[in-house]
Amino acid sequence: MAEAVLGVLLDTLTRLLSQEANLVLGVEDEVKSLVQELKLTHFYLVDLEEKGKEQDIVREYANQIRGLVREAEDLIDTHVANIAQQRGDNIFQNAARTVARIAKRRAVAKKINRIKTQFEALYKKRDKFEIQIAQKRESAVEDDLSRSARWHMPFEKADVVGFEADTQAILQQLLEGHADREIISILGMSGIGKTTLAGNLFHDPAVVHHFDYQTWVCVSQVGNNVREFLKALMKNAMEGDETTEEIRHKIYRILKSQRYLIVLDDVWETEWLENLDRFLPKNALGSRVILTTQIEGVALTVNPSPHNLKLLSPESSWELLSKRVFQGQECPPELKVPGSDIAKQCGGLPLAIVVIAGVLLRKEKTVRWWSRVSSRVGDFLGGDREIFKISYENLPYYLRPCFLYFGQYPADSEISSWLLMKLWVAEGFIPRKEGMQAEEVAEDYLEDLVGRNLINLVEKKFDGGIKSCSIHGLLRAFCISKASEEKFLEVKEKNSSSPGNARRLAVHSSTTRYISSCESSSTLRSLRCLGQDEERLSSTHLKRLYRGYMLLKVLDLSGVVVGDIPSEIENLICLRYLRLKSDSARSLPSSLCNIFNLQTLEIVAPLIDRPQVNVWKLRELRHFYFNGEAVLPEPPKKKVNGEDICLSNLQTLSSISPDSCTESIVSELPNLVKLGIYGDLEMHKDLVFKNLSKLNLLRKLKLKRYRVYGSLSRIPDGVQLPPTLIKLTLSQTELQSDPMQQVGQLPNLRVLKLIDGAYVGGELDCTNCGGFPKLEVLKLVNLGITQWNVPTDSMKSLKKVVIKRCGKLERLPSALKSISTLKEMHLWWPNEQVVTCARDVETYKEDEKFKLMIYHPESREGVQ
Repeated sequence: MAEAVLGVLLDTLTRLLSQEANLVLGVEDEVKSLVQELKLTHFYLVDLEEKGKEQDIVREYANQIRGLVREAEDLIDTHVANIAQQRGDNIFQNAARTVARIAKRRAVAKKINRIKTQFEALYKKRDKFEIQIAQKRESAVEDDLSRSARWHMPFEKADVVGFEADTQAILQQLLEGHADREIISILGMSGIGKTTLAGNLFHDPAVVHHFDYQTWVCVSQVGNNVREFLKALMKNAMEGDETTEEIRHKIYRILKSQRYLIVLDDVWETEWLENLDRFLPKNALGSRVILTTQIEGVALTVNPSPHNLKLLSPESSWELLSKRVFQGQECPPELKVPGSDIAKQCGGLPLAIVVIAGVLLRKEKTVRWWSRVSSRVGDFLGGDREIFKISYENLPYYLRPCFLYFGQYPADSEISSWLLMKLWVAEGFIPRKEGMQAEEVAEDYLEDLVGRNLINLVEKKFDGGIKSCSIHGLLRAFCISKASEEKFLEVKEKNSSSPGNARRLAVHSSTTRYISSCESSSTLRSLRCLGQDEERLSSTHLKRLYRGYMLLKVLDLSGVVVGDIPSEIENLICLRYLRLKSDSARSLPSSLCNIFNLQTLEIVAPLIDRPQVNVWKLRELRHFYFNGEAVLPEPPKKKVNGEDICLSNLQTLSSISPDSCTESIVSELPNLVKLGIYGDLEMHKDLVFKNLSKLNLLRKLKLKRYRVYGSLSRIPDGVQLPPTLIKLTLSQTELQSDPMQQVGQLPNLRVLKLIDGAYVGGELDCTNCGGFPKLEVLKLVNLGITQWNVPTDSMKSLKKVVIKRCGKLERLPSALKSISTLKEMHLWWPNEQVVTCARDVETYKEDEKFKLMIYHPESREGVQ
């Protein structure tokens, strides 16, 4: 992964030279020269890694480069931090330090030149590495091919549990269906049972009898070697000194007259499938091809409806485990409880269940042994994390750090994709791409990891994007192991050893003890405190952090609670991401805005009232979150450091006071996408609604009234909300006039939420209001409405309705029945009349996939 680390350093240096050249003043030429050398090394390393994959020789070369990269990064970051901290010096301090600065710059320049010379020496060794890699690759191909025949051709029928429907469907496709050749895709994560399922079908007696010719090819082993693929396809065709093309033609001719079944196991690249028709003829004899893959894009290339194997339920997991252990015999009653627990801990992954079954079979079937295994399932499965190695090796270099980053999250926990992507950007994993925001590139990366079945999709957003995701326990264990080996990330959990010298640290427990015991560190760039017990961090602990970890880029204290926020926080001059919460702080230090590299600033501090936040000093700011009413000062009239004061990077601003929505402020936020406004909306409603229209890219808007202020009586007449809005939330506004008349005309609105007394009228009328042409999600929470009217020609795109604590609502609109797109309805604590209406909608849609969930006060679980 050295190429990814090198890429991050390159991006940092390039940005410094283009945007903060004053911070490398005096060593600028040396940095430029180093950048050129790094570019050469980066291009070569990417190519070298692709050729050599995980060969020891490549790993050793990469380790040497990574060591140099870290040395260069420490040197540059320390120099930049020192220069930046002296920005506020007065004229006398500047004069006194001038001589010392010149000496330091000379020393830094000398060190940069030494590092550059070492990079040059490594680059000159490339020919030697190329020869060694080529030799190792040739011998590896033969080993891989022999292993392919030995390991990847299943000869015995294996237990398959949980995939009975897929088995029957594929069997039917094999034996029946069209005479045209068909390709059947089996998709799923590593260890899910794709090869086992294909093997069982391959050896099914009815299948064997049905086809004239069958063969099995492990594509990942033959790679791009056409001759070896042909050999695997039909070994007896490899005779004499025929050319590869002559052999291909011979096999093609033979297969054209036979009903064949070919299994292409473990396919990783879509490019490999482009010429498939040159090898496997479309002979209209009922031939079939089964393809197994972990990559969604590969499966969809050949079949739009792949068989996507999912993780097993706890019940199916126990069924598979008991089959493997007892082999048809009855499980003793005393072993059912520990056995079920063991199966559950395997996370629904069949391969993990099979491995742990082997562990249970090592000794007698006793409660003592099974309880011991139950308490250490992760340890017993540790040796089999190598099954994920090939998945990791097939990742593009730029996805590797993004994947390993998941190691810091608890297994199977729900991970916010939006939070994750902001962290990736701050860490430097996301390169700049012309015409795209960094967050858009990050979203593509996450979708790629989900498409590779390395990360699980938990919930989608209304627009089809990924809202949340998770990682399987075994994959997480692999990430932790690999990240530690690469000195990329250390995860500190209960009873774990002291962290090493990794660049990133995730602390899940005993945060205060760790901070108290650790010395200053120039290696740490990311510290995330993710404990669930909400330890309290004193100002002493915070000051220790600020002084000892000056080169931090990411500081996430969301798992602890802090008191006052010390002004020394400005020492963290390299910080790009800061997230913290305080239950006692009553002021926000102005020095916070001296951290000029900040991209994401998230503060939860309920006792801080209307803090002044000088965002104009934060030139790199992309996302700002505050739980209350932040006040923005007017932008400076003069340029800041010779630059325009426009905050072109800022995308999220939430939440700010209504009186901060002046024309002069709003006009300097050209790329704002998400805005939250909290406070006295009634007093400043004309100001707010007048200037909202100037935000041409605004997509998400939340208006929330602070309860100490008067209610927002109405949205002013004639107001045009931004037509770009796709999500609108009104909370505690206590509107007296029905907002639907103005909201319903928004041409792109997809999500509307009226929450906690957003509207205090009795009737919500969607008649003659524009029809909500694109509305997909409607959420009504804690409203006093009695009537809700929807005409038959309205809300034609509605997919989901959520109604919570609207106890006075007498009925649901009958027009909901005729909305063909409506697929979900969730009702919390409804009265009997509303339940009856909902059941009518459900009955009307009985032939459609409609989900009705009703939640009652005495139960947290919904009832269908």
